[in-house]
Amino acid sequence: MGWWQNFLSGRKISMKPAFDGPELAIGKTLRIDVHSHIVPGVDDGCSTLEESLKLIERLFKMGYSGAVVTPHIHSDIYPNSRHTLIPAFKQLKQAVGERWRNFTLELAAEYFLDEHFADCIASGDLLHFEAVDEIGQSVKCVLFELGFHEPPMNCEKVIFDLQMAGYQGVLAHAERYPYWHQNPDEIQALSNRGIWITVNAASLAGAHGPEMYHMAHELLENGTVKMICSDAHNLRHMDCLLAISKSPVVHRWIESGVMLSNSVLV
Repeated sequence: MGWWQNFLSGRKISMKPAFDGPELAIGKTLRIDVHSHIVPGVDDGCSTLEESLKLIERLFKMGYSGAVVTPHIHSDIYPNSRHTLIPAFKQLKQAVGERWRNFTLELAAEYFLDEHFADCIASGDLLHFEAVDEIGQSVKCVLFELGFHEPPMNCEKVIFDLQMAGYQGVLAHAERYPYWHQNPDEIQALSNRGIWITVNAASLAGAHGPEMYHMAHELLENGTVKMICSDAHNLRHMDCLLAISKSPVVHRWIESGVMLSNSVLV
């Protein structure tokens, strides 16, 4: 019997997130935020440099020492590449360096798992960030997302090719795929294959509704999650990060020692 079946057969959790724990210095604990859309004017995140700096300021005040910014790369909607992203990123990095010298930025991307992503893997042209894995080895991490309606037909092959190319796969917002809400063992199967699983702070704060919260909650409780991310597009997502600083389930997850965002090298 899988963990979700065990949950359905007996364990009950609150329909709503709790914020009754002591306030944790969330940024100092998580250290690096590894998923955000803060590069201005390149996707559905910040549209101006001024907006980007407001979000960076919030991360800095929460105690984060840096962030991996991950604009969308989606061939049909956001056909970005390093050539379209680097100029805007350099502008952001310069402005951040002038204001917060101790806050570091790294450019990666959130790839949509499609044929274009497969082509990028084959050509070795992937924006990534570096981290240290559970056994102390340096790894090159690539953040990717799936479709929200159904998983891609070639999902397993593309993930296999990514790993064979020497990259550590990092799945964005695992709790947000509705087709896994009734079959969450699929998420555990990806984790068992070596994919790092992440969830969004907004889901843990209840901003996406009870189903997303339930899934994020349970993935934290069973130790599947490796990183909690802001997935920041606007200031509301920063409010969610601050909210979960008082979340008992987040506190327990941190104490479990499975967190890997503090091993990111920026």
